[in-house]
Amino acid sequence: MIKNQLPTLGKLILTSLLPIVLLMSSNSALSQSNQDFVVCKLKNNGSEFAGTCSVPCAVNALKANFDKLLQSCSDSSPPRIVTASLKKVDLKGNYLGKMEGKYPEDPTRFEIADSKYVATKVAKLPFGWFPLASIQEEGDSLQVTINADKVLPATQDDLNIIDRALQLLASPDIWNKNDNRICLPNAAKISLFCALTQATIEVSGGVHYRQPAHEKVREVLNEVGGDRVKTHRLMDYNNHPDTTFDEVRKLLVDAKARI
Repeated sequence: MIKNQLPTLGKLILTSLLPIVLLMSSNSALSQSNQDFVVCKLKNNGSEFAGTCSVPCAVNALKANFDKLLQSCSDSSPPRIVTASLKKVDLKGNYLGKMEGKYPEDPTRFEIADSKYVATKVAKLPFGWFPLASIQEEGDSLQVTINADKVLPATQDDLNIIDRALQLLASPDIWNKNDNRICLPNAAKISLFCALTQATIEVSGGVHYRQPAHEKVREVLNEVGGDRVKTHRLMDYNNHPDTTFDEVRKLLVDAKARI
C-alpha cells in the first residue's frame, strides 16, 4: 500500500514545488531584463516632474570599457539611483531636464526628443543615447522607461559633425593648445573639444555631451590616449605637451572611419 502511494506522493511534491520554481524563474528573468532598462519615476512639483531614475551598472559604466569600467559589472550588480527632472517643452511629447551623471563634473542634460533616424523618440542621458521604450503621464506622475540594451548608433549627422570639426581645425595656426572647455563664439583659436562642440551646434542646432560623434572620438582616444588622458579626455589629450596637431586631426579621421 505504501509502495502504491509513493508515485502519488511524488506527484504531489512536484505539483507543490512547480509554482515556486516558476516564480523563481520569472523573478530571475525579470531581474535579468531589468539590467537593460533605465526607469524614471517622477512627480509633478508644480514647475516640472522630479524624482529618481534607476540606472543599471552597465549603463552607469557608459556601455564602454573606458578605464575597464564594465569589468566591475555583472548581472547581480545593483542599479545606481540618480536624481532627475523633466519638463514638457512642446505638444509633441518632447521633454527637457536634468539627470545626475556618474561624476559630479558630468553634464546633466536629460532630453526626450524626436529623431529623424529612428521611429521611436530618443532618450539622451549623461550615460549615452538610447531608444525610448515608453513614457506614461498619469495625473501628477510621469514614468519613463528607456531601452538601454544598446547605445544608439551614429548617423549621417555624426559624419557631418566630424567633417565640420576637421574643417574648423584646418591648420595648426588656429589650434588652441590650452583648452579649458569654455567655447567662446568667434574665437581666434579652437581646441578639439570646442571644434566638436561648435560643429554639433551647427549641424544639429544644439549640443549634447554624449552625441554619438563625440563618443566615437572618445572610443578612439581610449585606445591611443594612454597616460595623456585623465579626467576630461578631450581636453587632457588636446593640452598634453606630447600631443601634436596631426594627432588631433588623425583622432577625428579615425573616429569618422568607425561611423
